[in-house]
Amino acid sequence: MDTLELVFCAATLLSATVYVVMHAAFHVRVVRDRFLRSRDSYATRHERTTTHEFVSILKPLAGSDDELALNLASFARLADPSYELLLGIASLRDPACPIARKFVDEHPELRARVVLTNSDAAMNPKVAQLVGLLACARGEIVVISDANVRVGPQYLAHLREALALPNTGLVTSSIVGAGEVSLGASLENLQLMSHIAPGVAALDSLTPTTISIGKSMAMRRVDLARIGGLESVANLLAEDHMLGVQFAAAGFKVRLCTDPVHNYNVHTRVQRSLERHTRWAKMRRCIAPLPFYFEPLLVPVLVASFGLLAHPSRATALAFVAASCLQMAGAILVVLSLRGRMRAVFVPLEIIRSFASLYMWLCAVCSLRVNWRGHPFVLGPRSRLISAPESTPGSRARRRKGVWSQIRLARLVRRTGG
Repeated sequence: MDTLELVFCAATLLSATVYVVMHAAFHVRVVRDRFLRSRDSYATRHERTTTHEFVSILKPLAGSDDELALNLASFARLADPSYELLLGIASLRDPACPIARKFVDEHPELRARVVLTNSDAAMNPKVAQLVGLLACARGEIVVISDANVRVGPQYLAHLREALALPNTGLVTSSIVGAGEVSLGASLENLQLMSHIAPGVAALDSLTPTTISIGKSMAMRRVDLARIGGLESVANLLAEDHMLGVQFAAAGFKVRLCTDPVHNYNVHTRVQRSLERHTRWAKMRRCIAPLPFYFEPLLVPVLVASFGLLAHPSRATALAFVAASCLQMAGAILVVLSLRGRMRAVFVPLEIIRSFASLYMWLCAVCSLRVNWRGHPFVLGPRSRLISAPESTPGSRARRRKGVWSQIRLARLVRRTGG
């Protein structure tokens, strides 16, 4: 084995080691938490954590998400008597509006209502909805839940339990992708389970950092006000993670609840899935630039592929095969752990997902422009939203030539502290 082969094989081995450690931390965390939950009966946990605090579930709606009616229906089956469900819409013409109203009409026993929000309340359209929903809420505990999330009956019980732990400011939930029919939905759900879920759990277990994900977050209203309220993240795209950062900076703990919520993606197109995770990659670049640039090195298949392309040999080919087998096995174990069943298509799709992640990473390297709920922005430090011109066929061609000017704009904002 010559020197180059040794270098590339060693790089693949290092990447595989980090991958195994991350997945091992995830599985240990999930098994531990399941054991603790099974050891204590629900009655025992309820007695230990009950506070009788009223919960307001804020659910901002935008468009008709896959199986939205079924997602909403899961919140009608919560085993908790002390909660209200506020469904936010920014426009009466939104396709989600009739679905939300039908849900409220079909469940008169619930404290549920539709709230028309003001889209000018924040630059981030989702935060603008949340500000309006919070103004109408009356709960001591605030739960933020995305429209494409489906939960089990004990959802609030698990959040209450985690929030009752000492000095806890915010609780976020693990995410499981579910319901896939299209290729894009399969890719989306595998990305959530094979990449996002292990990464979040590993960071929470091995470092002081917990990534808060806006698909499911719980906090006390008084603590939220103490860190500046939702208005403090009104102009940020990564409002969920930055809320967690602000809670941590204020001395609170941010905790991960490994009892997962299900993110339903059924007929998602491949393009939409790529756009969503490209947007997330751009947010990571703005929030933590240095770790972002090392992300491809944490994917063994990508590292092995580079070695095979740069120096084709028997050793680098074997390294690529070994890395592929490792990631496919990792995907199988994670999906089985989260969902209890495995679709055969996920095995080869894990390799495709790995190369798709490289494409999304490269897009984030080249441009900080995003389109969020129909609004074009350029991202600045901490994912700050900077208004960008509308996109037209002509402007798209000019924008491809002016990618670096967008990057320079974001760097200027960073230097000036804007």
